[in-house]
Amino acid sequence: MSTSSSAPCARTLVQRTLTHLAQPADLNHQGDVAGAVIFRLIDHAAWLATLEYSNGPTATRAVKQMEFLNPVREGGLLHARAQIERVNNTSIEVRTTVTATYWSGWADDPEDLAAPPTPVASAELVFVAIDVTGTPRAANPVPGARPSSENLYLHQAAASGYRRASP
Repeated sequence: MSTSSSAPCARTLVQRTLTHLAQPADLNHQGDVAGAVIFRLIDHAAWLATLEYSNGPTATRAVKQMEFLNPVREGGLLHARAQIERVNNTSIEVRTTVTATYWSGWADDPEDLAAPPTPVASAELVFVAIDVTGTPRAANPVPGARPSSENLYLHQAAASGYRRASP
């Protein structure tokens, strides 16, 4: 089996979890959390994992698979867990799963503890690492090679044609 399409992973693959409380504004006309709200949580969790791993900006390139498993009611606590699965030259593949937990009452009563997590959704996304001009770059850079915030600002300003006023 050839591994030439996958960059060697000298660094630990990142895993991130985001949590969101389902509120009335998240509900669709049926009273369940809208799929777009769940997908936004998936995309954000995956993006954070790729951002940290690649030491810089990334953008969603593709959704390879997306599946909604169970509806979520208002008050459900959504947990999106993103795990980097594979790193290629400029792209990063991420698997994200979402579960929901519910509480029925007060935590000091053993009868009211949270029910086991309910599977809500799963997705496989592909992100591409980009530089300040939006051009694809290496997804697995040398640690510590990230430009400073000031250098990023200067690159963005130069790319946009913006010039700082002289004092």
